[in-house]
Amino acid sequence: METLGQGIQKMIAQRLEVRGKCPNCEGNMYGWKEKNPDGSERCSPVCMACGYYDMRRKEDRETDRIYQESLKKKTIDFFKFGSVLTDKSLFDCTFDNYKQIDEETTSAAKMAQRFVESVLNGEPKHMVLGGKSGSGKSHLSMAATWAIIEQSDYTKKCLFISYREFLEQIKFSFNDKELRKQIQGSLMKDIKTADLVVVDDLGAELGGTKAGESTAFTNDIINSIFEARQNQATIITTNLVGKEMGKAYGQRITSRIFKNSEECWFLFSKTADKRLERV
Repeated sequence: METLGQGIQKMIAQRLEVRGKCPNCEGNMYGWKEKNPDGSERCSPVCMACGYYDMRRKEDRETDRIYQESLKKKTIDFFKFGSVLTDKSLFDCTFDNYKQIDEETTSAAKMAQRFVESVLNGEPKHMVLGGKSGSGKSHLSMAATWAIIEQSDYTKKCLFISYREFLEQIKFSFNDKELRKQIQGSLMKDIKTADLVVVDDLGAELGGTKAGESTAFTNDIINSIFEARQNQATIITTNLVGKEMGKAYGQRITSRIFKNSEECWFLFSKTADKRLERV
């Protein structure tokens, strides 16, 4: 007849396997042969002799989880609180809710996804989206930004800058020393050094005037931005078409905007104003 001890040894052989030596008593550490459905261990290895649990792996996993959650929060906070935009609902824009209503919007979405892949591969790509208001340029830019943040495991620092609003904040800061320090100091530094920056609605600051009437102040700001970002991942959306951008900002700035934009330049020419669909 099988003794209790023999039965226990048989069960151990069937269900458990040796996982190294116990650091406490030098006995064998045992772990389950079968793993959880997701491939993780059922529990940490245990020493049958002294009951020592190998907590190191569990602690390491917990440390890694806390680090990843902290990194995720830090990256999202940098994006949401550092960006400059008036319409906060833009943060809800993703590739999943981007409306591909025709061949043009489908082509634009595919190009934006190629841009995401390029940035994740470390390429200093510029993506330029042009065309009339309401064609979905800002939505697509935000969607690409979220994709880069998430697919990089929250290691990419990104900003979304509504250029017209940004200029208004700079002008307002002229009479506020602390605000000027914040905008022209830390924020401008972040814009110049972030892994990805969206400069949204470039040209809207002209206020309906002729493209050639851009001011020296505007040009000085945008030149400062694109001089720093000419070899960094950047998205530009604009309502300026044809030669209007060159007339507005000059060839030097325009050249920096379009640098590294090969196969990532798209002009919306047919898509109707999507915002009218909500009415």
